[in-house]
Amino acid sequence: MHLLFLSSIFAEKTLQAFCWMLIHSLWQGLLFTIITGIVLMCTSKSSAALRYNILSVLFFLFVGVCAITFIGQFNNPGGQTIQQQITNTVFFNGNTLQDILQNFTDYFSANTPVIMLIWFIVFLFKCVKMVAGFIYFQRVKHYKTQQPPAPWKERVTILCEQLQIRKNVLLLESGIVKIPMVIGHLKPVIFMPVGLLTNLPAGEVEAVLLHELAHIRRNDFFVNMVQVIAENIFFFNPALLWLSALLREERENCCDDVAVLHTKNKKQLIEALISFKEYSLHTAKYAVAFPAKKHQLLNRVTRIINNRNKTLNTAEKIFFVASFILLMMFSAAVADNNVSSAIQTQASADTKELKQKPDAGASANTTITIDDVKRYTINERTTLVKDALTKQKALLDVKANDATHKQESFEYYSKSVTVYNSEADEKNQAEIKEPAYQLMAEQKQAALDMIQAQMDMQQAKADEKQAELDHIQAQKDQVQALKDMKQAAMDEQKYLANKQVALKEKTKPIPPKN
Repeated sequence: MHLLFLSSIFAEKTLQAFCWMLIHSLWQGLLFTIITGIVLMCTSKSSAALRYNILSVLFFLFVGVCAITFIGQFNNPGGQTIQQQITNTVFFNGNTLQDILQNFTDYFSANTPVIMLIWFIVFLFKCVKMVAGFIYFQRVKHYKTQQPPAPWKERVTILCEQLQIRKNVLLLESGIVKIPMVIGHLKPVIFMPVGLLTNLPAGEVEAVLLHELAHIRRNDFFVNMVQVIAENIFFFNPALLWLSALLREERENCCDDVAVLHTKNKKQLIEALISFKEYSLHTAKYAVAFPAKKHQLLNRVTRIINNRNKTLNTAEKIFFVASFILLMMFSAAVADNNVSSAIQTQASADTKELKQKPDAGASANTTITIDDVKRYTINERTTLVKDALTKQKALLDVKANDATHKQESFEYYSKSVTVYNSEADEKNQAEIKEPAYQLMAEQKQAALDMIQAQMDMQQAKADEKQAELDHIQAQKDQVQALKDMKQAAMDEQKYLANKQVALKEKTKPIPPKN
């Protein structure tokens, strides 16, 4: 029974932590979007390998940050930290937005099972598509495949030695695939469409093979599978999806550079790319295919010719600017909230300190004995009064709408004044400067006035409410009086009618008797 209870608690904590990790990934994605945009703008003339390495670091760093967030949320009992972070992070100062954010966190905390159910349904659909891709791999491997001509097998072996590939790479012709692709990590297989090896010029075929062998040399199939899994988990996160798409583009660019480096002929690779413009739109994205997406063909050819990487397009610029603005607003709100939290924390600490120091006049007991007063010198009493005034002002400023804290502040102030004005040492009192005493008296009167104003305001509201109730009751009484008058008039008319009937009956002549 205890084991079942512990398992239930563990599952609930895991579910809650995973849900908040997914929510956290949204604002974390804003930061990575800005970094990625800066990287793309600063590396427009850099090599594709450098851009790919930086984007890979950012991608795996994003996944690592999400994993750390999950661990932190799981180890955090009750999920208080995450709720406080979102609730305390306000974009504008105001109770309305703060209430909205509080409702937001309460909603997600209360509806975690429903949210995770929706996420799981979409995630399951993504996983079904991924499994369908694996099934497609198996079908490609074992259906309508044939051995290529022997010279091309030998050529693949030579190219593997040039690229220092130690894996056993298998080359097959397939009647299913429409474009060259690589499948597998430990035992990679290059699939070429049937007839491609004989119909294309040898230089173009060699450029294609070098491109696919570069994928194997770089272990792109494994990295691509990690991307697919991450995309399935964070399918709702535009930042990760954009970063993953950029990673795929740079991967193809890297392999294009390897092919150009070994063939020493850009024209052959460009002609090979153009030869595959009629490719299948249903190629599985889990494979590492040669032409990749349709819109990348022109970008790849342009990059090869001009030796210049693609920069941000219009949509990506809008996404980058929007992410920057949102992150700046978020950061400013956090900084502003941290200042407010620090003030509130200091005020709370002061209040707690006052309650824990009866000798400073902060205890619930307002009686201060002669022995207590004798322990203070004149300088200590002056310092005590100034400290009381400062703390009173801080409490009144921070908790301006809280009568309880005003009362606590005033009690501490009154106790300090009791120490200050004690008859135990009138000589020392006379030595204190009049301005300090006058300031103390003014602050005391200000505190009294504020408390009285608060009480008057509450009384005014109560009187106003009572006046409204009296007005409503007066209207009800007036309506009832009208009803009574109407009923009285009806009764009078009825009485007069009955009286008239009685008079008629009385004056009616009596018929003579026979």
